[in-house]
Amino acid sequence: MKGDVLRFEGGKANTVQHATPSIDEREGQFLVGREQERALFERFLAGEPMSKHIWNLYGTGGVGKSTLLDAFRRQARRSDAVFLLVDSRELGRTGDDLCRQLLHQLPSLKGKDNEDEDLPAVLQGRLNRLAQERRVIVALDTFEDMAGMEGWLRERLLRGLDPRILVLLAGRYPLKGQWLVSPAWRERTLWLAIDHLTRTDVLAYARKCGLTEESQGERLWERTRGHGLSLSLAVSTELLEGSGPLHDTGWSSELASSWLKEVPDEELGQLVEAASMLRQFNQELLAYVVEREISADAFGKLTALSFVRKIDRGWILHDLMRESTRSYLRERLPVQYGKLMERCVLYYASIVKAAHGKRDVSWEVGELFRYIGDAMIRAHMNTSWNNELIWEPLSASNLGEGQQYLQQRRNEARTITQRGVDPETGHLLELTLSKEEMLYAIEGLDLEELLGLGQPSVMLMKSRDGAVLGLSAIIPINRGTLEYLEHNPFSGPYIRSMTAAERKAFGVPESEAAGWFIKSIDVLDWTDSALLLEASSQMYSYMCSGKLFFTSPPPLPMFYDSHIGLGFEAAPDVFHCSYDGKTPTPTFVLDTRGDKLDAFLAALLRRIGIVPKSEEAAEVSRVKEDPLVKFGLTEREREVALCVIEGHTNIEIAARLFISEITVKKHLSSIYTKTQVKKRSQLIKLALQ
Repeated sequence: MKGDVLRFEGGKANTVQHATPSIDEREGQFLVGREQERALFERFLAGEPMSKHIWNLYGTGGVGKSTLLDAFRRQARRSDAVFLLVDSRELGRTGDDLCRQLLHQLPSLKGKDNEDEDLPAVLQGRLNRLAQERRVIVALDTFEDMAGMEGWLRERLLRGLDPRILVLLAGRYPLKGQWLVSPAWRERTLWLAIDHLTRTDVLAYARKCGLTEESQGERLWERTRGHGLSLSLAVSTELLEGSGPLHDTGWSSELASSWLKEVPDEELGQLVEAASMLRQFNQELLAYVVEREISADAFGKLTALSFVRKIDRGWILHDLMRESTRSYLRERLPVQYGKLMERCVLYYASIVKAAHGKRDVSWEVGELFRYIGDAMIRAHMNTSWNNELIWEPLSASNLGEGQQYLQQRRNEARTITQRGVDPETGHLLELTLSKEEMLYAIEGLDLEELLGLGQPSVMLMKSRDGAVLGLSAIIPINRGTLEYLEHNPFSGPYIRSMTAAERKAFGVPESEAAGWFIKSIDVLDWTDSALLLEASSQMYSYMCSGKLFFTSPPPLPMFYDSHIGLGFEAAPDVFHCSYDGKTPTPTFVLDTRGDKLDAFLAALLRRIGIVPKSEEAAEVSRVKEDPLVKFGLTEREREVALCVIEGHTNIEIAARLFISEITVKKHLSSIYTKTQVKKRSQLIKLALQ
């Protein structure tokens, strides 16, 4: 009963006739994005003269090149144009094989071909005659599989085609070699990079698929970033709700498998897995991670893959390829995954330690926290760095821009929800901030007053077109700022808690800095992960500088957790209520003076189970003294556990640690799992034993 719907009315089944759209029509109804490419193709179909009749559609695997070709095919059919499509993976290895496939798609030449004919000449003649009457398109998909036939294609087939015929060459790589070197071929070729879908496209696709809740669309965007294949797999997972072949995180292996088809051998596959552990890599760094030499030839094969891209600092894997491969590796070989992660951490930690006091290590510090930060930090950093942003010192000439930024922040403040994906677990993290909480970051920030200090304290974050998108206020500690810091309601409590000797140590000349106070790090749009990542990077150059670094961020759980996650410690008995006049707000300190840098790095390494060799003996002794150590609790879980042991209730723990009661319960659930107990009394008994 094709196209029928059974509708029950009054207890009887009535048949209602509906036309069922074809598969092709239905596919077209789900198409989103690619407006520019489709508009360009429509202009060709309308007869607009074009000097470039060879279009190279290129982009990494799964980005949507084949989907775009299908869209072109539907457009061509509506315009009564001839559209010939061949998937290069289905070809033999000769030009005649290609000609036969194309000839068999022409209505006038169906049937058996004469094997004695010059097939390229026959095909050229047929296509050229057809082009005098109708628009003709020849499309070759997965063109990378025709690498050995490119020369034949250019010289035997394309050279003799009528220039009114449009040739589409779709593959993972842009055309190079003669396509670029030869002026004649270059002027006839149009390179079209097929990138990810936009956030708007992803949300539209989600709605078309029936995922109408805003949170569902946002989840798809955060997890796929507009990569076509990832989006399709994620939507399938969401719609099938576990009844299909993919589970919530299992599609990562499906995605990795799709990309790894491009990798021909096991050795190269191992390099891809190791590279997936790094946000950027070069030959030396990769060799350190895998603990063996890598030949120039092997590294060249790696960097030639379509999902590898050259950047200023080396090479990177496509973001989703990196995440899906890491996830797949963690599922298959957890021990190997842990070993590679440890090597990555040790590499960046050794660079930070070796460069102490010699050069800026902000990049390495940032990379280190991608491995050892907590879930929120990892999710926060799980985005591509925006190279289009620049930092400009506050001065008399741009003071007005900074003040306008603060006014815009106040005018546009609203309740927002931050979302991010933890790359280690694939979990979507969400955090909601009220309108009032959104203004905490700029509370008490007086740019004119800070400019009057005569110190390089404030930086404006700008886009390339000069728009202010964020700022940082990080005040150096020296003779010129000590009095200001002592009387400032946010920094004063900590300065006044110092002994006379400690305060004297900070009285360095105004041209120097004994340390820094973070007054504010703020962005215009707190839902923009790239802005947040860029803004937070302002801290990295100070964190391992061999000096003291302190701050008193807004009294919200996200700030408490993030600073503890970055290695700060809460200063004992130092509080103020300057954000809202009532909530006690702690001060956090990071001190890397002298040998404290080694202790700081060692503490960070211990988070993921790496114990410096010099501490192994001490660690054995510590485990004997403290039974909680061996269960691998995080710093925050340890704090909660100690509060429970001391007899505090959940409400008391929340108030003491400046976190919500719900967060306390989440930590307790994790603690019970790790210690294999079911309730508080058992945890206390375990500790007392």
